[in-house]
Amino acid sequence: MNPMMTTMFESVPSQRQSEEVIEVPTISAVERYKEIIAIATDAAARQRKLDEVRCAELAERLASTQHEIAEVRDRERVVRMGAALHWEAAVEQLWNERWLQMVTFPQPDESVPPRPQGEYNRAMDLAYQALEESLAKRTLLRRKQKD
Repeated sequence: MNPMMTTMFESVPSQRQSEEVIEVPTISAVERYKEIIAIATDAAARQRKLDEVRCAELAERLASTQHEIAEVRDRERVVRMGAALHWEAAVEQLWNERWLQMVTFPQPDESVPPRPQGEYNRAMDLAYQALEESLAKRTLLRRKQKD
């Protein structure tokens, strides 16, 4: 080491100003171990209580979510049944239109942007009403059905 470098630093001041020695009570390793275990046991008990509260909250949220899922499934069933009924009624009304080839019930179009289901229900009802109105207006061109 360079002797010139050591002269540039001052000595580190002592941390204690007095020479008195602070006595720390000595405890045995067993006693210290018991203290640490007591702290860990207390922390585990507190964590267990927090976990129980959190578990109860999550169980409540799970029940609520399952209820919402059941409601959505019911609404989906109703909408699918309504669409199938509209389709069957449209096929029945267009049965005598020989030029129109009937196809099976179409699959849902997943590319449609998400909107409230009520809007789609109204659009389905309006489309069916438009079909009924157009068929009612075409009485001159349609064959008369025998009753």
